[in-house]
Amino acid sequence: MKNLLLLLVIFWTQNILAQSKFIREDNIIFDKELKLYWQDNIDVTKTKLSLKDSQKYCNNLQLNTYKDWRLPTYEELLSISDYAVYKPKINEIFENSASGHYWSIIYKRIAFGEEWRAINDYYVQRIYFSDGYSYDNDRTGKAYVRCVRE
Repeated sequence: MKNLLLLLVIFWTQNILAQSKFIREDNIIFDKELKLYWQDNIDVTKTKLSLKDSQKYCNNLQLNTYKDWRLPTYEELLSISDYAVYKPKINEIFENSASGHYWSIIYKRIAFGEEWRAINDYYVQRIYFSDGYSYDNDRTGKAYVRCVRE
């Protein structure tokens, strides 16, 4: 009985800590630890695009007053996963999520300035929020899009 109570306390504490990492502001989620803003409007459940079109979509996205969106890195996208939740495996503060693949891409900073540039759009990973697994993928096919900004 003590072990069960201890497990419940640990689970509850982890859930509270995970939620407190994020702040909801209308249709944007702010990650206080990573200092990232996440798109969380209905479009993230309906917009399924090719990799190239996903990059264009994020680059052209205007959400609230923000215009500097991009596709997330694999590590960034993985940071919003919640393995205590099933279908979708995403932190519960996110109100909009499809149980499907989401694009991520490798980025690096260019030497002059703060602009993000894709270094290798042939190597991408998708996170499947239905089961929380990630998959190495090529650029073919379509996936859902959730944009991020700093």
